[in-house]
Amino acid sequence: MKNNPAAFAASESSFETGAIPISESQNVQIKTLTPAKAEADHEIKLTGAFNVRDLGGFVTKDGHRIKDRALLRSARLNHLTKKDVQILIHDYNVGIDFDLRRPQEVADAPDVKMPGVKYINDSVDTDESFHYHINDRNNRKHYRSYIANQRAREAYHDLFMTLLNTNGKAILWHCASGKDRTGLAGALIMYVLGIDMATIFNDYDASNDFLRAHNQNRLTLMKQAGATAEELAMAKIDGGVDRSYLHAAFDEMKKEFGSVDQYLVNGLKVSKRQQRRLRKMYLI
Repeated sequence: MKNNPAAFAASESSFETGAIPISESQNVQIKTLTPAKAEADHEIKLTGAFNVRDLGGFVTKDGHRIKDRALLRSARLNHLTKKDVQILIHDYNVGIDFDLRRPQEVADAPDVKMPGVKYINDSVDTDESFHYHINDRNNRKHYRSYIANQRAREAYHDLFMTLLNTNGKAILWHCASGKDRTGLAGALIMYVLGIDMATIFNDYDASNDFLRAHNQNRLTLMKQAGATAEELAMAKIDGGVDRSYLHAAFDEMKKEFGSVDQYLVNGLKVSKRQQRRLRKMYLI
């Protein structure tokens, strides 16, 4: 297929991942259950950003609760309004903006600078590896690479180390659409804090709801730019998440490290002691 450059330029500078329809992983079975707190209650409504959420309120397996206004996730922040910035700083106490995007993504759409907020760019993947996976069109393989790739492990390690040193401020981590790199980060953080797997997968899957309006607008722009039916179908896949992608990541942790717990300790170098500190910091 020959891509239509205008059509893709009209949608976004690049898609976060490539994808082809694949069957669900067989190694991890997660039932769909009602989350501990309705997903709508976690949404932070901003004018210039989408898929913005607060993990506060999720209940752990032993009855604790994640603190409100401490752990935030979102899509890119290059169109924040002055009011958005005020909301994040004053209402949510954001002190760290942790950007998981690639260097080219940051150059194309730099985050709006927020006064007093520390900006950290720590890319999960390189421009070269990203283009390889886009051509591969396989999101499950892409998610597996997040686990196997040293650059990705370093970025997620750095995120956890930053979580341990926020000086009482909230941290907001994000990528481009807030669904893949950000979604995996959210799943790992929730796992460390003791959230059950059903709730973790439901929260991950919620990106499909929070991105629906954005994706519809993107597809409309692509149609206007003359995108083919095949391009539109692929863009629709690229615009969302599927549970099989996150299943693939957890499967890869077990394959490469023996278990999710060993991946955290030996892959991300987040010790059991540090994990206990995180639970003490972020749970009530």
